Amino acid sequence: MLRGMLAVIAVVLLLQGRATADEAATYYHKAMAYKQQGKVDEAVRELRRALELRPDYAAAHYSIGILFRQRGEDQKAIHHLERATQIEPKAAQSYYSLGIAYQKANRTEDAIKALTTAASLAPKDDQIQSGLGTLLIRKNPKQAIPHLLAAVNAKPGEADYNAKLGLAYRKANDLKNAEKYLLKANGIKEEAATCFDLGALYRRLNKTDKAIEHYEAAVRMNPKMADAYWDLGHMYAQAKREDDAIEAFNKYLKLKGSSKDAGIARKRIEELKGRKK
Repeated sequence: MLRGMLAVIAVVLLLQGRATADEAATYYHKAMAYKQQGKVDEAVRELRRALELRPDYAAAHYSIGILFRQRGEDQKAIHHLERATQIEPKAAQSYYSLGIAYQKANRTEDAIKALTTAASLAPKDDQIQSGLGTLLIRKNPKQAIPHLLAAVNAKPGEADYNAKLGLAYRKANDLKNAEKYLLKANGIKEEAATCFDLGALYRRLNKTDKAIEHYEAAVRMNPKMADAYWDLGHMYAQAKREDDAIEAFNKYLKLKGSSKDAGIARKRIEELKGRKK
């Protein structure tokens, strides 16, 4: 008799568990519908309901983490994305999103670790490989290159991937490959940032005319790119185009008149005026 009662209890608990899971799934699907409609607060509410019923619901943790990240609530986003990776440790996309959340919260080392895990789980995912490569450019451009190469190989026609790979090569002092990929990126889609990077590359190669050409293109597309005016001032001065150099430095000062380099810009303007006399 006891065995029969235990069996009945087990069945009841199983049915209750299924009912709870079904109800949690209903809340989850409601949340996804709200998300598609752009109703973030309503989506968060339904996901919270789902998680009250099923605290181990990885998809709900992932989805609410993404929504919190979009709302700028980084710590809440990190909490839920960490839970998603704990529940499903082989979910590459969860690690990727966690890495982005860490990055937004200025936790760079944690971001690199999360994105490295994501990249190992999904070596052919171009978005993940690019995300990790981009994060590594400043810290270790040589380590960034294979990840950005993987992204470019997956999507050769993606201008952003080629531009980032070119930048990584430039920072790693491989100027030949830097030129190759930056020019390829610019050929796919001309962007102010890519033109600036090409200008910086040609400046290092002492190709003054080409540097000026690309810096000029950068400021045409983005007239508020102060660093391009700064470099243009020096390049114009090198080309003995004093009036153009003075104008470039003045434009720099209008944008960054209180920067640490403002005094240098003013001194250069006076020197250039003196050279003209």
